[in-house]
Amino acid sequence: MAASPPQCPWVILRRVFCIAPEPKDAEAENPRNVFISLRAPPRVTIFGVAPSVHPWGAHAISSDTFPYLVATAPSALLLCFSEGPIPIDTSDLILARHFVASAEPSRHPTTGSAGRVPRRRTVGPPSIPATYNIKSVGLTCGLSDGAYVIAELQVTKRSDHAKLHCIGSGDDRWVQKDLVSPLSTEERYWFSNGVVDHDKKLWWFDLSWGLLCCDPNADHPVLSFHRLPQGRSLAQADPFLLGIRCIGVSDHSLRYVEMARDRLPDGCSSEDKFVVIWTLIPDPNAAAADGTIQLQWHKTYKMSFTEVWNDTSYQNTRLPMLVPEIVLVNPRHPNVVYFFLGKSFFSVNMASHQVVHFVENSYKLVPPVPFLRVLPWDLSPSIANGLVEAIVPFPEQRVSSTVEID
Repeated sequence: MAASPPQCPWVILRRVFCIAPEPKDAEAENPRNVFISLRAPPRVTIFGVAPSVHPWGAHAISSDTFPYLVATAPSALLLCFSEGPIPIDTSDLILARHFVASAEPSRHPTTGSAGRVPRRRTVGPPSIPATYNIKSVGLTCGLSDGAYVIAELQVTKRSDHAKLHCIGSGDDRWVQKDLVSPLSTEERYWFSNGVVDHDKKLWWFDLSWGLLCCDPNADHPVLSFHRLPQGRSLAQADPFLLGIRCIGVSDHSLRYVEMARDRLPDGCSSEDKFVVIWTLIPDPNAAAADGTIQLQWHKTYKMSFTEVWNDTSYQNTRLPMLVPEIVLVNPRHPNVVYFFLGKSFFSVNMASHQVVHFVENSYKLVPPVPFLRVLPWDLSPSIANGLVEAIVPFPEQRVSSTVEID
């Protein structure tokens, strides 16, 4: 059997990036306006863009505008600027790509070029810019600086149809694709908390309910709905879920992570809190009428915080025995979950209940709103060779492979 190709590194990007002047030694004939000094996890990579990237002009930047990372793809980053610290919509999206790693990564950053995404406009006069729901905007593209698609999904309560607004590489305008909505009979609103790119599809997730997915490249995309694991759906959306639930892709599978309490026989909840990971896997015994394979959630890991607090690796961090905030699941190792606690940022191997990484002072990761903090970024080969500052795990441990639990 042929060996699997080695995986490229990944980094943790801070969602609130910086406005930074261009390096003095930048080549005038090849302008680069995005600058990234890559840092291996658990360190957080903070990148900057030149003032010229700002859609309102280099002199329009003021303290009431906030740069925000919308989405990542191996060879591209989707950015926007907002008038408030919690961006909901914007008239301008910016795509950064064509990244080039420095020959001396310890001295010079990886650089890229950012360009304005064409504005989406209404049909008929007057032509006015349309806004975007930032948490419903996703990005998908390959490992090279080639094709990409940016898509926003709009779902209306009790409507038979949903709208997918898309623009791809080489397009000068957005197109609208009408989809049959699988939520037309549901008596509740869809509230998107974010989007992930997986298996050639975009997956929009509502952390109180489930996921909607489709292939935005298809001429006639089919929108499908997947509820959260049994018993995990809530009656309505709740912004506080962003600190106790997350959706991510790890080891080529979709993962759902939740902070939960066990249910006792009398219906009450136990005092002990657990972190549980479910994996969305094909169910060969539940094929649809059209022959497509259905998906089901499989509980993969379960870990009590008491087990972590009692472990020497956690005690060595000198952190208090408090329940932290879920941030993300490691894209390479699905049993490793990253957390915030106060100003500290750390990861735990859920199979061994041990702390794998630990950063004591992560003060640069403000503001405190969870979804504003970080995103994982899988690097393309052309970018990965610029990765520096490899960090030894704390304490040095081996990350175990995926296991299953009852």
